[in-house]
Amino acid sequence: MPALLDDTRYLQLAEQALADIEIAADSADLDSKRDGSVLRIELDSGEQIIINLQQPTQQIWLASRVGAHHYVWSGSRWCDTRTDETLGAALTRVMAELGAPVLQLHSL
Repeated sequence: MPALLDDTRYLQLAEQALADIEIAADSADLDSKRDGSVLRIELDSGEQIIINLQQPTQQIWLASRVGAHHYVWSGSRWCDTRTDETLGAALTRVMAELGAPVLQLHSL
């Protein structure tokens, strides 16, 4: 398991990840809504993808009908705690499985 970050660094990295996802969703003409540490992306089908920060565990959580995943900072990317899949790759995969536009998330 990667070493814990200080709270300031975790928040900086996690907030940037949420901002990058929100920008990508907006660029793909998807409805997204940010409420504090929670980002909801609504697909044309009405389904939602929810991404939220979990500061106590220094994780980012991704939830959708496809499943739920937890990500930790690896030193260069957010990686799934079980599979090591990056947050960007997982979000791309989930979007494709739900029939939504693929987001451009190279930095995640």
